[in-house]
Amino acid sequence: MIRLLHTADLHLDAAFPSLGDREEARRDDFLVTFDRLVDLALEREVDLFLVAGDLFDSWQPSLPAVERVQAGLQSLVEEGVVPVLLPGTHDCVTTEESVYRKTAFPGAVLLDGPRVDEPAVLSVRGQDVLLYGFAFRAHASEGALGTMVRRDREALHIGLLHGSRQGSPEWDYRQKDLPFTMEELRGWELDYLALGHYHNFEILEEDGRVLGCYPGSPEAKRFGEEGQRWCAIVSLDGTGASVERVEVGRRRLEKGTIDLGACGGQEGVVGAIDDLASPDLLLRLSLTGIVETPIETERLLERCRDGFFHLEIRDRTRMFDSRFVQQIEEEETVRGVFVRKVREFMEQIPSNEREEVEAAFREVLVRFQSFGGRQA
Repeated sequence: MIRLLHTADLHLDAAFPSLGDREEARRDDFLVTFDRLVDLALEREVDLFLVAGDLFDSWQPSLPAVERVQAGLQSLVEEGVVPVLLPGTHDCVTTEESVYRKTAFPGAVLLDGPRVDEPAVLSVRGQDVLLYGFAFRAHASEGALGTMVRRDREALHIGLLHGSRQGSPEWDYRQKDLPFTMEELRGWELDYLALGHYHNFEILEEDGRVLGCYPGSPEAKRFGEEGQRWCAIVSLDGTGASVERVEVGRRRLEKGTIDLGACGGQEGVVGAIDDLASPDLLLRLSLTGIVETPIETERLLERCRDGFFHLEIRDRTRMFDSRFVQQIEEEETVRGVFVRKVREFMEQIPSNEREEVEAAFREVLVRFQSFGGRQA
């Protein structure tokens, strides 16, 4: 039996301009998580350290990020762990300036060919291991998925693929790079397929047999990757694979909602937000419910943001159904006519457009509350 650590989509050296003065700290979080993966591989005495694409967030990462990776991989090699790197979509090899063309990673196996002409061969614990994987290039990789098929040789057959599984929960909203089906996966007859590209954890299995796994991003890059972040520790022999999910993330991203109708005023809202606070949390918070006056989101942020690593507040409240609007709707004033026209318009547009109209409506109501109505 051999043991491997499987990760993907680390996106080292990614930019986070929306985080302002927290950007550099967030970039360092990703490097800390890489270090955690290296330490975990050594602690669990794995034989292979698989990175199934997008180790870096671009094909030309910064020198400090590259040096951090080189140091981590070198520590693995010195302990007999073989790193196996597959270029992805962000850190692709389609340019001569690619980090994988300009930088050496001594002791690592780099699967950078445009197709699998012949699998890479390793000997691990006295057993042959064949590694299948390719770095996509538009024309040279035409038909390359077909070259992932198991070769006729007594060995453990492990594939790495940075691709999109048709039918995945992420299929509808992520790019469909290198799309494949479960039928194709079965046809390759590999002992294990180490996947990357989709950022949430998913084990692919059939009739109780593990075929492969998406470990997801070990550190969340964007909202949509909420909750704990993982890597996979895989035990593999000739009878099959078993996957252990291990938490590795430095900080969490979460989305939350507070209904202002249950908060009892501004101080109640502040208290409800403070109850969610954590220095390791990046929170996108939506405020909902019917309100009589517009929410001052900037003031709320000023009062509450220090309790979080990062806090976003999105105003999703409704004033259209408030008592104030109901009162002015019957007026023979400019604002009364406006409310009636907006109500008529809201009834005609698709539901997915109403939130944007409601937001614009709130902005106008601020002015109506400041200046009384004027006869129409």
